[in-house]
Amino acid sequence: MNGLSGFIRPEVNGTFNGWCGNCNAMTDSNADGIWETTISLNAGSYEYKFSFDSWTGEEDLSAAGSCAITSGTFSNRTLTVQSDMVLNVACWGLCSDCLPENVDTWSMVWSDEFDGTALNQQVWVHDIGTGNGGWGNNELQYYTNSPNNIEVSNGSLKITARQENLNGSNYTSSRVITNNLMEFKYGKIESRIKVPVGQGLWPAFWMLGANFETASWPQCGEIDIMEHINNENVTNGTVHWNNNSSHAYKGSAVPFNENDFHVYAAIWDSTSVTFELDGHSYFRFPFIESNNTAAIFQKEFFLLLNVAVGGNWPGYPDGSATFPASMEVDYIRIYNNDVTSISTDIEIPLTNIYPNPFDDQFTISNLLDGTTWDVRVTNCLGEIVAQQKVTSSSSAIDTKNWNSGVYFVTLVSKENKQINLKMIKK
Repeated sequence: MNGLSGFIRPEVNGTFNGWCGNCNAMTDSNADGIWETTISLNAGSYEYKFSFDSWTGEEDLSAAGSCAITSGTFSNRTLTVQSDMVLNVACWGLCSDCLPENVDTWSMVWSDEFDGTALNQQVWVHDIGTGNGGWGNNELQYYTNSPNNIEVSNGSLKITARQENLNGSNYTSSRVITNNLMEFKYGKIESRIKVPVGQGLWPAFWMLGANFETASWPQCGEIDIMEHINNENVTNGTVHWNNNSSHAYKGSAVPFNENDFHVYAAIWDSTSVTFELDGHSYFRFPFIESNNTAAIFQKEFFLLLNVAVGGNWPGYPDGSATFPASMEVDYIRIYNNDVTSISTDIEIPLTNIYPNPFDDQFTISNLLDGTTWDVRVTNCLGEIVAQQKVTSSSSAIDTKNWNSGVYFVTLVSKENKQINLKMIKK
């Protein structure tokens, strides 16, 4: 299984071990980002799924996937054993096998880098108040546009929740949205965020259907790219919609280090939405006619950022949370991969990185001469281990001090063309 930041003790549970707590714990002994275990099974068919820390969290899969069948609330993987076999590497929450990193032709079509000293008012508007009793979730905060609750400085947006009295509320915070100002349909939507941690805190980066004001919720649809509650060491990606006049939702949680910055993303097209943490897919939700999702999620959406305090899901502050508590947003970027929309002034070359696996260095070749590329390399925990610019058609990267394991190389041109590759150090 492909490892993700935050795994403490991944496990494989299934019908072969009675869905026990941690009977088949997995290990990553060589630190390559791939968690493994060996299981002795009799010939036959089984259901299984990945979990971690004795069911602190568990994998969920779409029942529409070819490797999953519905069993109760969740969907499980299936396995038929006839002889000794080694399974392909699987990704948490993703039904299909993990494949080598794709070379994506993503083209950035919009971004907010928060480089100034104020929000761009041509894009963002503030939600003010309590939303008629807690925005439908019994939340406690009063949203303001005060610089005490929201500021842009030093290249990031900070939304800060404070314990203070205002208009009958005991807490203040901020929520900003792009409704009626910046609405879009499909693409890769990502943001680099550091969340606040504490009982009763509920930061979120999410999307609502642009017809929200006329269709109302959940008829408009909702895509929660990132939600985090309290002190949990998991982040959540969820889809909400209206099905047969009732609220329906489906999502998954994935382990992470709640004290670090992470890149949260959703890849959204006419057929599905796939959630990513630090470039790793962990949950895919397909849109189908039978549950009304196709009609809802094939329309324009807008963005929202906020930090709620209290509410039905996280519960309420108990004195252990420290205020003020801030969510820091480094950037938001939206890409598309429609090749017809990419400028023809530059072509993405057939980039090669070799050798792979590598020892003390690897070489990036076939970059277009005269074009500057930003190179960023991260390890399987999402930590940046190298970052530099290259301009030649062949550039060597020194890796003498790197640990053995899996690394992810991202190259971005000045025209915002992006290439992603996976490397392994011996």
